Amino acid sequence: MIRFKATLVAIALALVATVAHAQVLGIATNAQGSLYYSVGTAIARVMQQDAHLTARVQPLSGSSSYTPLINRGQVEFGLLNAVDVVNAYTGVANFEDHKNPDLRLVGVVFPIQNGIAVPDDSPIKSIADLKGMRMPNQFTAQSTMGFVQDSILATGSLTTTDMDGFPVADMFKGMQALGEGKVDAALSCFTCAKAKEVNVALAAHGGMRFLPLPDTPEAMAAMHKLFSGARTRVFSPSPAFTGIAKPTRLFEYSAFLVSSTHVADDVVYKTVKAIAGNKAALVATTAAMKGFNPKAMTEENIVPYHRGAEKFFKEVGQWPPKKR
Repeated sequence: MIRFKATLVAIALALVATVAHAQVLGIATNAQGSLYYSVGTAIARVMQQDAHLTARVQPLSGSSSYTPLINRGQVEFGLLNAVDVVNAYTGVANFEDHKNPDLRLVGVVFPIQNGIAVPDDSPIKSIADLKGMRMPNQFTAQSTMGFVQDSILATGSLTTTDMDGFPVADMFKGMQALGEGKVDAALSCFTCAKAKEVNVALAAHGGMRFLPLPDTPEAMAAMHKLFSGARTRVFSPSPAFTGIAKPTRLFEYSAFLVSSTHVADDVVYKTVKAIAGNKAALVATTAAMKGFNPKAMTEENIVPYHRGAEKFFKEVGQWPPKKR
């Protein structure tokens, strides 16, 4: 009888272990076809292939809908940019009065770059020259872009109220308006397909051109006052960059994989280790991961890192996080 009971206990423990191993881990992203969806898919694949963790992308309507789910542990992982993760954690701006104190950073997974573009034959040469010009605003379906645009304008001592506003739903609608001549300048990406479309639409004007950001201490202080996680970087001409004919300083910030205190340390440790060790596999799934740097997955942030991620970063010499 004792031996029989011991056998039952062993079977029960084995079943528990099997269920735990078979747990499906969710990665919340924006809708299918979005940048976050493609990156989430790439991460899920390396989690399964390298860490032997069963992961599935869970596309939702946006970060405001899935961040609370991550905070409560209903979804294990998600993608948030440097604006949203701080706002969500502290409960301000687009997350006003809705703090998410259990959010934890897993690591930086790719950089996001933007700038202000104008037609190449435009007399506008600097951020300061934008005063009074027609520009997209509101970004009703993409609130992060409002923060980004305001931060860029601040480097030229401007605000959105200095512009002749043209309401749009998102950055891409604003870029389209630039190509159609409805605005004088627009917040734009320069590695995306939409930039190539706008460049063609502006062919009669020489294409599109990005305005350089000033790098004076005053300009950087004004930018960081609005967006502490932002940085600038000089981009040189490349077939991958639309609208950059000479070295140009533009805006950059990070996109993070995030989790919560409700996810086990070993799960997060295995996840971040799999991501760090498989850049080639990530890039094979999506070109968005070309900018991923396994040696720069930490950066200073008011949102704490998950203990599982901290363990890994200490092992590989990326701890403590430093300001970029």
